[in-house]
Amino acid sequence: MNRSSTPAQSEASATDGPIVAVCGTINVDTFVGLTEFPAPGETVIGTRGVQGLGGKGANQAAASAHLGVETLLLSAVGPGADGTSSSAADPLADLALDELQAHGVDTTHVSRTDLPTGQAFIMNDQSGENIIIVTSGANETVSPLALRETLKGEGGVEKRIKVLLAQGELTPEHSAELPRLAEALPGARFVLNLAPVTTRDADLLAAANPLMVNEIEAADVTGLPRDTPFEQLVEALRSVAKSAVMTLGPKGAAVITQDEVRLVPSPPSPDVVDTTGAGDAFCGTFAAALAQGADMVEAVQLGAAAGSLATRKAGAAGSYATEAEVRALAKDFFSSAN
Repeated sequence: MNRSSTPAQSEASATDGPIVAVCGTINVDTFVGLTEFPAPGETVIGTRGVQGLGGKGANQAAASAHLGVETLLLSAVGPGADGTSSSAADPLADLALDELQAHGVDTTHVSRTDLPTGQAFIMNDQSGENIIIVTSGANETVSPLALRETLKGEGGVEKRIKVLLAQGELTPEHSAELPRLAEALPGARFVLNLAPVTTRDADLLAAANPLMVNEIEAADVTGLPRDTPFEQLVEALRSVAKSAVMTLGPKGAAVITQDEVRLVPSPPSPDVVDTTGAGDAFCGTFAAALAQGADMVEAVQLGAAAGSLATRKAGAAGSYATEAEVRALAKDFFSSAN
């Protein structure tokens, strides 16, 4: 698929419209289908599925681009065959970059390193649940402060960045640099999807607006037991971040500000095939909607629609719907829900 046929932004928006900058990881995912997950020490026979783009940074960047917003990714992959590295060329790096570009993501700021491209091995059972094992590789080198320097002198690109979106897959030391990257982007809103919870750095959490977590992550990041009641989780999130979005699985999500809590339902998914990419579809679409001027409730509605649609196909970024499909589902569901 060439760039002109991708879900990327229009020619006009590509020159003067808002930008979502995603600072995060790139993996190549390998899927294995199972009848049921093995018990410890058990060997089972699986079916190898597709191999394709993954990593929370890459997935969320793809979801953002699918909503028609210019999206650039700050990340790293393995060495190429162009003499920029002392290591042998990594074919997975080219696979990942080609797929990102096919989704409409700007990969100008993805660096080549001597470490191999990150990989994820994903096991899916017949219900659509999954177990994921990740080897970080080049992702361990992703430094927000170093990447900040690459944005300078880009013809005002940094001034058009309306949302900086990050996840929890960077090293804790590199995650701690994210607020300084956000400060260097005038007018950018810092959205942090702290999944997984790899750090509880107070300055990082305080900079998030919003902090995006599920119920388990909300407990982990605030130091509470995982069975803590919803109302206590809300107050705990208010104490660490300016605002928060707590996802509630098929029940939807809670939009949490210092003044109120708004519960947003999720469109039902009648035929769940694979839940792997749903959370990233939600987050990337949410960030893109914010960049387009939506408020948090509207952005969550679009994110919920994108997440629901993503569960209906196998894979991560490859399961993401078009902008038209996302907006149509959100309009139909939330109009009837009101």
